[in-house]
Amino acid sequence: MSVLTVCGHIFFSYWQDLSTGWIVSVEPTDRPTAGDRPQKTATLWPGIGQVLFAHHGESTMKWRCEWCGKPHEENDPPCDNCGHGSFEEAVTQVNEEVVEGGPRWVCLDCGRQHQKNSPPCKRCGGSNFERRVGPPEDDPLDDIQTGWLDVLETKYVIGYAAVAVLLGLIVLAAVGGITLPGFAAETPAGPPPIASPAGSGDTVNSFSIADVEDTYLDVYNVRRSGVGGGTVSRNATIDDAAAYYNKGRVDARYDNAERPTREGVSRFDLPCERPVVVSYEVAYDRTPQSLDQFQNETALATALVDSYLERGNRIQRADTGLVGLDIHVGPDERVFVTYVLC
Repeated sequence: MSVLTVCGHIFFSYWQDLSTGWIVSVEPTDRPTAGDRPQKTATLWPGIGQVLFAHHGESTMKWRCEWCGKPHEENDPPCDNCGHGSFEEAVTQVNEEVVEGGPRWVCLDCGRQHQKNSPPCKRCGGSNFERRVGPPEDDPLDDIQTGWLDVLETKYVIGYAAVAVLLGLIVLAAVGGITLPGFAAETPAGPPPIASPAGSGDTVNSFSIADVEDTYLDVYNVRRSGVGGGTVSRNATIDDAAAYYNKGRVDARYDNAERPTREGVSRFDLPCERPVVVSYEVAYDRTPQSLDQFQNETALATALVDSYLERGNRIQRADTGLVGLDIHVGPDERVFVTYVLC
């Protein structure tokens, strides 16, 4: 018969003395429970000492966890079953597989089961774990289906809804969809003021600009009649609207003032809802052109009318047959002309 001696690590074998009928074996111990330590048991062979044997053909692991008994091939804690940080040499045979009902760690706050003692709890964040063995327990929280609506309180829902409605109203008021108190655009009452720009709106080179405007209208009516447009007559209110727009352009040109707008024209009490604004300028400040070349108001007015039409501009319609006119000469002899048709 053969005998295996212990040298360094203990090797196990299973053998029988056919002549005497002796059988030497080691019975594996039970899995440790809470507070128990694995017990090493063996049968003593006379004359050799304490020898432990494993059944033939099963794999032997060299290390096991001191806490849960999980076998490991190397002394490389922590345990991948319970997280314990210390191993011991496996001198009894242990099964490499983890049996059902092995040790587990249960959160005492919510009941969540964990394989390792590694707080905090993945469900509730608690740190109070308890080691248990046996079949897995039913988790009462697993059957509870909780949605985001379950955690909302009525007062918060009402508050969120009110804020959403308020934001929606503010957005609509900002884009002009509705009008809210304090959000409505303030519309100034009455017509806008007429600027007093640089240059002259009264005389130029001893010419009366008022006479130039009257002659301009006469020549303009001749040109309108020639194309079947009919004649127009001046209106004092429309004259003010034309002066606002024309002198505003002059002020913006020489003094960087704010430019006039069509909306400003409509703020005058005009006899029409959709006035037509025609505004242009003639550069008599460039040589060889000069205001000195005109002998009288008629020559200047005719040149101003024809300057606009010769550019390819057409005669505009006048539904009510009324017009307002303003002529202003800039400080560099550039002539600004604006008329408004109704």
